[in-house]
Formats: sequence, structure tokens, C-alpha cells
Amino acid sequence: MGASDTIIQSLHKFADFNDRATRSEFWTFLAFVMVAQAGARLVDAYLGHGPLAGPVASLTTLTLLVPLISVAVRRLHDIDRSARELLGPCLSLLASPLIMLLASVVGTIVALGYSAVTLLLFGRLLLMLARAGARFSNRYGERPTDDSFAY
Repeated sequence: MGASDTIIQSLHKFADFNDRATRSEFWTFLAFVMVAQAGARLVDAYLGHGPLAGPVASLTTLTLLVPLISVAVRRLHDIDRSARELLGPCLSLLASPLIMLLASVVGTIVALGYSAVTLLLFGRLLLMLARAGARFSNRYGERPTDDSFAY
């Protein structure tokens, strides 16, 4: 199955948080999201929105956020991990702008330390997502077949 088929199938399974996803499915979809975001930002820059996210990039983010979370959850299921592994990195990322705004109150060193912890949490998550999946059935279902996605 080619990359375009993988992306289309991932988009069709945008609300499936119960199954398993192979490494190939996850990384192909993540690459698609990154290319789509880069293209959207170029269109926004052409329309005069500068380096900030304009309406096209914002709409692209809103459109692809749930499918990306879905494929990440299914990828975690493939390595027999819970979707709760996404909470730490995502919540710390959401709180980062607030911490940076309050840097004068909490101190610059504390704010930079918080950023470092956020990066470490995402690094740990990326290492988990890069691991090989369970070779047999696990509590999240059967191993994805080789004809559905390249393993």
C-alpha cells in the first residue's frame, strides 16, 4: 500500500481510537500533516499574514488535529501503551505560553526549565512512537496486517 493510500485510510479512521496503527501508518500521516502545515503557511504568507498562522494554517490545524491524535493513540496501542501517554506532553505544551507570559513572576530560569521538561516529555513520546509494535495480539486488538499498512 502506498503513502497516499495510507494517508487516505488514516483520514477515514479519523475517529477510531480503539484499534492499532503501525509505525509506517503513523510516520506517513505525521509527514503528511507537516507538509500540509508547511503548504498552508506558505499560502498564508502569500496572502500577507506573515510568519504568524493565518486562516489557512489555522483551518488546516483544526482539520488534521483529531486524525493526528487518533493515529497517535492507535500507534500507542500497537506498542501496548495507553492513550494517557499523550496527556503529559500535550498538557505541558498547552501550559507553555502561560508559563512564558509569567516568566517575570515565576522567574526566567523556572520558565526555561519548564520548557526543557516539555521537550523531554515530547522526546520520550517520540521514542515510544518509534518502537516496534507488539508482534502478537494485545489488549487493544490484533496486530495490524501487512496488507493494510507496510510494517
